[in-house]
Amino acid sequence: MTYNQIKYLFAGLAISLLPLLSYAQPWDSNLYNPKPSKDDVILPMPCDGSLVMKKVFTPTNKPLDDVKVVLGSNQKELGFAEYATPNYISGSFSDSGNERYFLIGKYELTALQYQAVMNDTCPTAKVNLAFPITNISWFDAIAFTDKYNQWLIENQSKITTNSVPKGYVRLPNNTEWEYAARGGSKVTESEFREVRFPMVNNLENYAWFSGAKSANGKLQLIGRLEPNPLDLYDILGNASEMMFDSFRMNKLDRYHGQLGGITVRGGSYLTAESSTNSSFRTEKPFYDNKGAYKSKDVGFRLVYTTEIMHSNDIIKELDKEWSALGSDAEFSKNGSVVSELEKITRQVEDEKTKKDLNQLNALLRSANQARDEQRDRSIQSALQLGAFLCANVSDLNSKYEYNNNLYNTMTNEICDIKESETLDNDNMCSKVKLNSLKQILDESKSARDFILKYYSDTIVNTASNYEKHTINDQAKATLFILENSGKANMSDYLKLYFKHINQYIESGNVERTTWLKTCNEVKGNKS
Repeated sequence: MTYNQIKYLFAGLAISLLPLLSYAQPWDSNLYNPKPSKDDVILPMPCDGSLVMKKVFTPTNKPLDDVKVVLGSNQKELGFAEYATPNYISGSFSDSGNERYFLIGKYELTALQYQAVMNDTCPTAKVNLAFPITNISWFDAIAFTDKYNQWLIENQSKITTNSVPKGYVRLPNNTEWEYAARGGSKVTESEFREVRFPMVNNLENYAWFSGAKSANGKLQLIGRLEPNPLDLYDILGNASEMMFDSFRMNKLDRYHGQLGGITVRGGSYLTAESSTNSSFRTEKPFYDNKGAYKSKDVGFRLVYTTEIMHSNDIIKELDKEWSALGSDAEFSKNGSVVSELEKITRQVEDEKTKKDLNQLNALLRSANQARDEQRDRSIQSALQLGAFLCANVSDLNSKYEYNNNLYNTMTNEICDIKESETLDNDNMCSKVKLNSLKQILDESKSARDFILKYYSDTIVNTASNYEKHTINDQAKATLFILENSGKANMSDYLKLYFKHINQYIESGNVERTTWLKTCNEVKGNKS
């Protein structure tokens, strides 16, 4: 082959590749992130594409920390599928020792993103591919995650430049999905247990469901409505979403032991408005008479997470934490009951007795752990209550000071007390009007003093019921709960309440006047 023939051959190849190269241009953000925000986490994809994730924080710090959450609803209808059930959740990653988190897709996976991974050639990035991918099986979704993870491994350098921790994508499990759908740590405990996450407007502003006032029987483009508190779009409605774990029935306080078909969450554009809620959970078969189950209204959303025992260091840390679980050392002045039982067990030669003692030890540790978790939740509740009382007493004091100033002005500067008895009752300086002002003043003082006493009582009770170090341990977690559930304005009051508790522990003095003054100062700083 001559030089010119080779030159023309490569020129022809270049021309034939031009269409493919033109597809591999960065996507317009409207196709994968129509509602960008500053805390978006971007994962790269093939074909110069992108996948947007959001951090879902959990109030946990150490690898073995987890948080109890109640999922499902309290409705007895379809209780075997959706009834309220205790679960536990934690996060896979941590930013410099802060609260742990996992990542979840900001949007449902689109047809464009699916094709960018699964097709042999790059798809044309256009708006008709910005719909959620549907009509795929659970096995297709799993195959997608595998192929995408293989690509991420081969393109690790692109991930690290975006400050994304090392991990992998998969389908969310039932607990992860519902925790995120309800709003996670961005909502209060009572809001978390509502049928749906907090909404300023009607459901049709947040979810595509069946009927003319919403989806009207059609799948919709991603991200066109309002998000939930975690900035997740279409978590309810549009396309139903497949879970990683199989469907399990409810058995009052736990899930039933039988694993079933595909767990599908969130409802779709074909779901009734009443069923478009956070607890709606249904089962679909892995296979039907056509083969692997597929549906025109079922798609998926991804999570980004990692394995647990990914290094020797973490294994050592887990072992240390596990050994400390339920040890009860802090409750015994003469040493841990658990450790004493372990000593006795080591001295016993009879194998049956040793086995029984080991089981007793495990039961004791489990009971201690449950007690510790209940104690920590009680401390967090006490700290939140103290913060609210500090804010409340400062508000009531402002009302009292206003009423006191008004009464003093009326009696000392405007009105002549000697003449008040002779004035008509409608006159602002009449005895009736002044007595009414005095009554309002006395009532505002009583209300303030009552809450101040209540505030002081909570300081004494909290300091008396819990050890100082256990209170300190929960202060950071409580601060995180307040700041992430839309109550950041309570943070300064919480810090002050925490300070008052420590002052009382050190001095043993109830200093209501000082506590009132400092609560007022916090209010003054916020004005």
